Amino acid sequence: MPDTAREIFVKNLRYFMEAKGITQADICRELDVSSATASDWCTGKKYPRVDAMQRLADLLGVRFSTLTTESGIQDYEDLQIVEALHQNPKLRALFSIQVGLRPQSLDAVTAIVKEIAKERGDDD
Repeated sequence: MPDTAREIFVKNLRYFMEAKGITQADICRELDVSSATASDWCTGKKYPRVDAMQRLADLLGVRFSTLTTESGIQDYEDLQIVEALHQNPKLRALFSIQVGLRPQSLDAVTAIVKEIAKERGDDD
């Protein structure tokens, strides 16, 4: 069963607060709202007005739609990958190479990358 708009908002809000290290106290201070209001938003008890939601998105450094759509978190993570590819020529080169690889070759490269990540202690 799909999440309601409020459930999607709460899930996305909590994700970005944790990812960006922003607390309810930060929201109160930066948006000039009461602690009860910030708590209500974070628990889904209340839904912010559109203007408050835009200010919240601005504080979190995301688009309004990132907070309000079911694909918001995935879209944000995909954008982070695209930005990393754009900014790093070596990553761009790896991406360009993989486009023409056969599935078996791509599987081999993926296995190597996963092994390197495992050695470093990174999670998938």
